[in-house]
Amino acid sequence: MGIDAAGALSSGAPTTGAEAPVVATAGRGPVVVETAGVARAFDGRGVLHDITLQIRRGEFVALLGRSGSGKSTLLRILARLDQQYEGRLDVPRRPAVAFQDSRLLPWARVLPNVVLGLRGAAARERGRELLADVGLADHADAWPKTLSGGEQQRAALARALARDPELLLMDEPFGALDALTRIKMHRLLRDLVARHSPAVLLVTHDVDEAVLLADRIIVLTDGRLSLDEQVDLPAVGRRSHPRFAELRSRLLTELGVGDDDH
Repeated sequence: MGIDAAGALSSGAPTTGAEAPVVATAGRGPVVVETAGVARAFDGRGVLHDITLQIRRGEFVALLGRSGSGKSTLLRILARLDQQYEGRLDVPRRPAVAFQDSRLLPWARVLPNVVLGLRGAAARERGRELLADVGLADHADAWPKTLSGGEQQRAALARALARDPELLLMDEPFGALDALTRIKMHRLLRDLVARHSPAVLLVTHDVDEAVLLADRIIVLTDGRLSLDEQVDLPAVGRRSHPRFAELRSRLLTELGVGDDDH
């Protein structure tokens, strides 16, 4: 079963696997996401199995997994874009979602894109504040096609934060950007999350990105949560920290990839 109209915890028949599931739970603020025994199948083929997970307000969680492991399927369920699942799920009514492509409306200028669906002068002022936060204060009246890829993703981030969401879901949002732009976006995202304090789930295939950004990393293996790892590293200077390489190596091993192969 799915979520009811009020966004309450909905019941279903959770599937159980042969092994006890990893129960992913940690964080600082109140619980924003809670799942129990969530499962999803397509044409009789199981893609997710017994997903039991908690994410708290202000917590940044990165989700890793090989291609086909179920990462995007789980994100779509949490985003309320897929309700054909089994198990129990409790998420905010309107989570914000950022995808690999910015999905800005080409026929609307940047500010209307950011405040899409919002009304009134207060909404426009909120949009202008967020554009300033992402370094696009001078681009409010620009057309999306005039922005670079990195600027489009910054505008998409501003739009995602416009409703002050409790939950921000991100599906490989930096995958199409060049290396230098990705570094800038990483810094911007860390700053925005620190200021706005949503719960964040970032789906990524990039182990380094996960370790650099997240408070906690979870791994999906064949549709099951196989690892839940706290990132015990300072917010600044992570890459040069001695434990960075150790955690990176442990994650690569969990993903079935050796350091020499990555």
